[in-house]
Amino acid sequence: MTSLGFVAGETAGLEEALSRVVRLAGDHIGALDSTMRQMAAHAWVGGGAAPFTQAAQDQRSRLQRAFETSASQIVERIRALGGRATAPSLSTSLPISTSTRGGYAGMDVEVMTRMVADLERAGHELPTAGSRLSAALGTACVSAAPAQQVGTVGAWATEQATDLRRRLTVLQQRPDGDMAGAAALGFGLFGGFAPDPNGLGGLLAAAADGDPSVLKKVVEAQNTGKDPTLASRVSAWWQMLDPATRQRLINAAPQLVGSLNGVPAATRDSANRAYLGLRKSANAKRLAELSKLEETMKRGARHSQLRMEMSALEAEQRQIAAVEKSLALGGVEGRPSALLLHLELGGLGKTAISFGNPDKADSVVTSVPGTGSKLEGIAGDAARAATLWDQANVSSPRTETASIIWLGYEAPQLDAKILWADTSVASPELAEKGAGPLASFLDGLHTTHQPTGTPRFTVLGHSYGSVVTGMAAQSRKGKFADQLILVGSPGTMAARASELGVKQVWVGESPQDPIADLGHLPLSGGRNPVSGVLNPWFPHGAGPFGTDPSNIAFGANRFVVDPTPAGLTGYDIAAHSGYWARRSASLRNMGFIINGQYDLVTKLPTPKHASPPTPRPTAPPPSPPAQDPVPQPTPTPQSSPMPTGD
Repeated sequence: MTSLGFVAGETAGLEEALSRVVRLAGDHIGALDSTMRQMAAHAWVGGGAAPFTQAAQDQRSRLQRAFETSASQIVERIRALGGRATAPSLSTSLPISTSTRGGYAGMDVEVMTRMVADLERAGHELPTAGSRLSAALGTACVSAAPAQQVGTVGAWATEQATDLRRRLTVLQQRPDGDMAGAAALGFGLFGGFAPDPNGLGGLLAAAADGDPSVLKKVVEAQNTGKDPTLASRVSAWWQMLDPATRQRLINAAPQLVGSLNGVPAATRDSANRAYLGLRKSANAKRLAELSKLEETMKRGARHSQLRMEMSALEAEQRQIAAVEKSLALGGVEGRPSALLLHLELGGLGKTAISFGNPDKADSVVTSVPGTGSKLEGIAGDAARAATLWDQANVSSPRTETASIIWLGYEAPQLDAKILWADTSVASPELAEKGAGPLASFLDGLHTTHQPTGTPRFTVLGHSYGSVVTGMAAQSRKGKFADQLILVGSPGTMAARASELGVKQVWVGESPQDPIADLGHLPLSGGRNPVSGVLNPWFPHGAGPFGTDPSNIAFGANRFVVDPTPAGLTGYDIAAHSGYWARRSASLRNMGFIINGQYDLVTKLPTPKHASPPTPRPTAPPPSPPAQDPVPQPTPTPQSSPMPTGD
């Protein structure tokens, strides 16, 4: 036999093995291609969608490398024996048609089912392909490691298909059928891949496994407002729980579950009402015990301590009574039932009450009250939210509206702390603390809303509440709300309306409202380093909260507010609370705005050329330490806009 014949004989078996590898590659190298196309073409967003896509891409690359390495090993053996062979090109490009939509609007069950089926098929076929590849490599006397990689990719596909099918089944059981918010889907469908830098996913998992106390840390995290995806993570987590686990969590920690943005409104209401009843009963029982004990106790330190405890419990009972009175405003006079979306008892207290279900409404308006607001007096603020619902319903009876009063922050009070920078009505510090919880609350409303066309989200900030609203809006530009309504507003911490990141900003200001004119009053010159009292800025300039929203140059739409009789100062403090007066121009206009009936709004004329806002002057150096508070300058009535012809 010639040497050439010997070489041919030695390489014939290798060439056959190479042909088998190439055929296997042709059949299986694209096993994950359809998954990649679906992930790109349907614009899955949020949560773990992007990491899942990257993981699928990594597994696809691993599969291609396995077949390429297998072929290269055999080609090298053929060449080593003097034969001629060229390594085939087995890697393939992946033509992907990207979705033309701006974002994924809901869950396409057919697409997801097809993708899961593709992964299941890959999981079934690749291990078999790996075994056949191992046999081919064995006959060529080369390493079988690449074949093991093919099997590993198959195992990955099976694992993902199993998890995705389970999640898909749960999500299909949603009340709204096969549609869900894009961000929530990102966590719901691809939750196993969602990044969790703060460990919140782990905390939620721990709660589901039997430790509801960890939900306190989740609530604390949401109140910072730092993670705009947290409500979506919570929503997906809640949906994936079985009914028994949900109920167990509600029974164990109703106040915490009721505080979670991302949990459906009806569930939050049920949890918070349970908490309300438990606290009311426990407080009454403890008060009865302390009352009997007081009868036998002499005056002294222990008696004083007992009275302090009784006073705190009595204050809580008054808060509970105020909440019950507020809830009773729902379900009467044609209004929908009220939902208790948040509740914190003790201290100044916090709550959120909705007239109508925000998860199902076409229009959702969230009102943020201002100075002096506290839970014990929430009935007055709730009555305004109910009146707002009434007016919106009159303006558009066919529109399903939810009107929420949100007191989820500590509002400044008109007490001895009014001059202290961290609690003063003339300081933005409390607003900054309240902006995070408000932004997170709106995240939750967006996440749990069940698509009913194109919903309209409005946030109405009154008085100091408009400062909170402005700061929250700037932290979620383009995602906070569709529009803002500012009434009696001293400012929003913005120089122009465009900085608030919403489609429209509407401003209503009574000419006699003294609080609104704080926007003209420069009071933010820092605070005394010893007393902590605010130092005023006497030069004319922007107020403590940015440009006055009623300033034409702020750039907001301005609507007519009826003037009220004024005293010698030109002001009437009652005007600050008069924006909700029945049959008033301001209430009528707010109803139109909430419904998007902008052509019916009575607007104030805007000159063609508006001067830009006056730049804020540089603050003077802090004043020398002083024993007494620095007196505040009395605001001078400003020429607030008046309707033409009045």
